[in-house]
Amino acid sequence: MNRIRKAFRLSVLSIGLLAAGAVTAAAQQSPPSEMSDAQTSTLQQHLDLLSSKIDSLRQQLEQSQSEMEAMRQEIASLRSQLAGTTQTQTAAQAAADLRAGVEQLQERTGVLESEVRQHDQTKVESLSKYPVRIFGTLLFTSVSNSGDTDDIDLPIVALPAQPDVPVGSFSATARQSLLGIDASGPRLWGAKSSAVISVDFFGGIPYADYTTSAGTVRLRTAQATLDWPNRSLAAVFDQPIISPQNPTSWLSVGEPALAWSGNLWTWSPQLVFREDSILPGRQLSAAFAIIDPPSPGSSSSGGQRSPDAAERSRQPGYEARLGDAISWRGRPVDLGVGGYYSRHDYSYDENVDAWAGTADWKIPLANSVEFSGELYRGRAIGGLGGGAFKDYASYDYYTSLRGLDAEGGWGQLKFTFSSTLEANLAVGQDNAFNNELRRSDLASDQDAYGSLARNQTAYGNLVYRPRSYLLISPEFRLIRSWPISGAVNSNKIFGLAAGYLF
Repeated sequence: MNRIRKAFRLSVLSIGLLAAGAVTAAAQQSPPSEMSDAQTSTLQQHLDLLSSKIDSLRQQLEQSQSEMEAMRQEIASLRSQLAGTTQTQTAAQAAADLRAGVEQLQERTGVLESEVRQHDQTKVESLSKYPVRIFGTLLFTSVSNSGDTDDIDLPIVALPAQPDVPVGSFSATARQSLLGIDASGPRLWGAKSSAVISVDFFGGIPYADYTTSAGTVRLRTAQATLDWPNRSLAAVFDQPIISPQNPTSWLSVGEPALAWSGNLWTWSPQLVFREDSILPGRQLSAAFAIIDPPSPGSSSSGGQRSPDAAERSRQPGYEARLGDAISWRGRPVDLGVGGYYSRHDYSYDENVDAWAGTADWKIPLANSVEFSGELYRGRAIGGLGGGAFKDYASYDYYTSLRGLDAEGGWGQLKFTFSSTLEANLAVGQDNAFNNELRRSDLASDQDAYGSLARNQTAYGNLVYRPRSYLLISPEFRLIRSWPISGAVNSNKIFGLAAGYLF
């Protein structure tokens, strides 16, 4: 624009100089009074031409100024747009930074709230002033039996139909609800101390107030433990260490699933020492225990405990288990073998050596399929939950005793469809040797347990947990029980369990 203005000024100056020169020349040639009409006309033409050029230059200047104004407005618009874009980018970046900060703050707040909730949950007053946690399950179960059974709430054995008595039953109860306390204690001899105790309401039936669906409180399991990094010492009231696993069923909680159908489970007092990683580079563990196994059918009088055959031997039973965790296709596989021995003393100087050998496993077959189970072979293992409820077979009108041989086991397939839904298929069997029972005094026994030779249970269930503290589990179960002689008894069971875990 400055260049245009400068050129315009030079043009005007040049024209002015030319005009001035022409006028001066005309004046020098003749005085003004003596100028002719021709000269005047020529001068006028020059002036008209000069005015025309000046007007043309003025129009060009005005057009240039108009174009420059348009360019100035366009530049201002571009600057405004550029400034807006920069502000938008800055605002977007500021919004992203703010959002990241809010998310980080929410995460920290969630962690803090979780810690506060955990603190509130564990802050239960105790005499030792150490943390105590209360846990449990409010469990409702409903069962429909197609035949007769030993317990309508938790069927274990199928019984023969009674004459003139309706067959089958339907029941509902909350007797299998659980309540427990978990406590952490101080360090002792370099070990962390802890204790857990749980009770349920499956200890009996109070025939009062016109109801039999309620239950009495029963000690279920208890454990006091000292834990070192690679070993532990525990006093427990729990299932035998040679049978560490249980199938999955929320319909069977008062006694574990497949109890008396291949699952050795009887909760007993034990003192257990466990050593982990006994070989470098291997997850090989060994456990040893002394146990006070109960004898089936032992009686008490006046509410006082009387010694059973195992306790009359004046020595405990002995257990051992060797377990290994290996990797197969990138997944952990748990394998174990165990052994048990106990001395039983009876009247008339009759003695029985009880023993058992076991094998257990938990093998992932696929990402969502797991196979677990247990096998056993033993003698006089009624106190552990096998042997068809019997430790021995008697002969010659109960004057001669012999330890009853038995074998059995169970297997389960677990299908995990999602974090909230799984399915379980399981079958188990406990088999006392029938050739030993047919020749015994028990062949004429009318008691359902005394005359039992083999018990088999198969079931399938779904476990749906829409929340970690809620569960719904429908289940179908088939029980087949063989007496020493006679036809097999069966019971088809449709059940539903609903629970609230806390």
